[in-house]
Amino acid sequence: MTATTTTTLQPAARTDTFWLRLTFVGIGLAIVGLLMMGLTMLLATTHGGDFHATDYVLTGAALPHGLGLFLAMFGVHRLHHGRDGRLGTAGVWVYGLCMIELFIQCMASVVAGSELVWGPIYPLCAFGLMAGLALLAAGSWRVGLLPKWMLGVWPPLGLIGSFLGVGPIPLVFIAFLALLGVVLPQRLRNSTA
Repeated sequence: MTATTTTTLQPAARTDTFWLRLTFVGIGLAIVGLLMMGLTMLLATTHGGDFHATDYVLTGAALPHGLGLFLAMFGVHRLHHGRDGRLGTAGVWVYGLCMIELFIQCMASVVAGSELVWGPIYPLCAFGLMAGLALLAAGSWRVGLLPKWMLGVWPPLGLIGSFLGVGPIPLVFIAFLALLGVVLPQRLRNSTA
């Protein structure tokens, strides 16, 4: 006699597994983009005027970097199951809209082969990213899924480690994202236990 044993996950656990995997994909993409940016800034020289190979790499890094950070942020938001409230939702929207504009501007610069400046939009959207992360962090504060110190560090590190990144700071942001990938599943397991 053969007995078949199947393991089924509860619907909430399946959903959490999906959002956690999406968050991991986002962290991985963001790390690829940040590595491209950080290593290029450490090892290469930039040129003024027309784009050179270094400029293409730095600007092209916005694709995996931007998409990855948005997916990671959205995954964390969804793992809160609405407990981060309106602040968390507003943070995702602000971050997403600013990320779309910055992504379009960076990709347009790659296609044009030179840095395109669209007035004050770039710095406003870069700070909008930090504002979006700050809103998510504020909504997440009482949820307890992430340690409070991570919620306090994520917004400013996201700004100075990304679009305003200089020197090795993007590599520090990589370490933070890797730690987020380690801490998040442990905290998620503890919150459902």
